Amino acid sequence: MDVVLRYGSRSDVEALLPVFLDDPGAREKLVPVFARHGDIGVAERLLEASVEAGRLREGVPTGVLHAVGYLGCESAERMLWEYVDGPHHDHHEAMDACLGLLHLSCQGLRTEIAEALERHIGSNVFPEFLPILAAKTGDPSWLGKLVEWGEGGASTDCNGGLILGIALHGDAARAEFARLLWNPRWQAYGGGPGSDYWAYAGTRVLGLGIPELYAELVAQLGSDEGPDRKRHCIETFTVLLSHWLDRRWVGLRAAPDPDESSDAVCDLLFEWSSPHGDDSLIGLAGRALGHEDRLVTELHHLEATLRSEARHEMELRVVASH
Repeated sequence: MDVVLRYGSRSDVEALLPVFLDDPGAREKLVPVFARHGDIGVAERLLEASVEAGRLREGVPTGVLHAVGYLGCESAERMLWEYVDGPHHDHHEAMDACLGLLHLSCQGLRTEIAEALERHIGSNVFPEFLPILAAKTGDPSWLGKLVEWGEGGASTDCNGGLILGIALHGDAARAEFARLLWNPRWQAYGGGPGSDYWAYAGTRVLGLGIPELYAELVAQLGSDEGPDRKRHCIETFTVLLSHWLDRRWVGLRAAPDPDESSDAVCDLLFEWSSPHGDDSLIGLAGRALGHEDRLVTELHHLEATLRSEARHEMELRVVASH
């Protein structure tokens, strides 16, 4: 499914949609294929087969909510909002509904979104992905409010939506987003609650590639910050690099796939500028943390993976040239 998701086409959608509809609950991994390679006609067929009385039929995966919104099905807007702000809140349903709504106009929902945000702002625990809709209100003041919320009462177990919501404010958010990445309060490396993944998605939304992120890391490591802050920065960069290598489809039209080659990233991060001292990412991390630290070991593993990817990309270029 990963190969079809990466390299497939509309013909794959046509072949797989009947297979999915035959047993949706057992074939959840097919849904992103429909989103990435489908169109509004596919969205309407998914809705017709998957929804009854404004709710997903039993056994239908919640990713359908994301897919129909991603494909621009405006008729699904009210149904998606009911999953976000209705009486029967479920984390996964609300998350996929919010991700779907990101791709719709939400013109008729502006007031309701703002009111829902106002009810929860400052809370420790809240509907995690509601903040990604803040930009849909048309009120630019929500950028500052989301930042204050994340640095105030919000639990780091519940801040993935805040991180992505800030990034979705576009260029106006670049400075705040860069600051939160390196701020331990945000725990942007947190894999348990998914903060790391949504931080990576935010870098894609803002067009922050590995060169820009690495330059910021080098600046952080060259500052007067203490060892705990430097560890946090290295851990955050390491997890962002790991997601970059994974190349998982983010499912946001505002977050295009990275365009840096593995070969270029490998040269940037892991080559020495001279034979007289290791000034690569591994050398910098080793001096900051100690060369036996687990993060340094993880960086060695990532280097090996990156070099393998670089060789594979080179092979593909040779094949394509013939």
